[in-house]
Amino acid sequence: MAMGRMVAVGAMFAATFACAHGGVRPASEPATIALGHYQVESIRSRANLDGIDKFVEISEVGSRLVDARGGEHLLMERGALVLAPGGRCRLALAVSVDGEEPGISDRNCTWELNGDIFFLGDRDGTRTAYKVVRAGERLVLEGIKDLGPNGEEVSDASGERIVLVQRASHAAGSAGPIHEARNSSEEELPTTEL
Repeated sequence: MAMGRMVAVGAMFAATFACAHGGVRPASEPATIALGHYQVESIRSRANLDGIDKFVEISEVGSRLVDARGGEHLLMERGALVLAPGGRCRLALAVSVDGEEPGISDRNCTWELNGDIFFLGDRDGTRTAYKVVRAGERLVLEGIKDLGPNGEEVSDASGERIVLVQRASHAAGSAGPIHEARNSSEEELPTTEL
């Protein structure tokens, strides 16, 4: 796969909602997701690479991917998910291939929680249903199904995952790799510079 296609793969991941690293929560520990700011630790999603559908995982520590020609590439991601009142959210992802400049997706989204089922969607009404599972300090969103704008099931999302870590509030001006920022539109939510 040419480097240009690998960058396209990175950009594709920056534009999807799916993820990695599982785990089982103790029965006594509830798996809840609520308003707040979450770090996206890893993502596992379906991708079509060289005409073959397969799962690809991208994480902060890096994931290796071998292309059709046998070339190995390192994929890395950083991301944030902000859940706000009224079902509004913002998902920002930056995906880098082989240390190149990352492809960045920073978009508004919708969310809803119904029991332990979390729905994450686009503004056009399409959304993915995830089962929320706690694994220590992490929340793992296990893909169930993709839904169309009218709630109809359009595809199977099993095997897809998003691993989240809730971020503690930072003091203003604190040093660190991620700094809070505000977007210019009133409709947009606070997001993170990646």
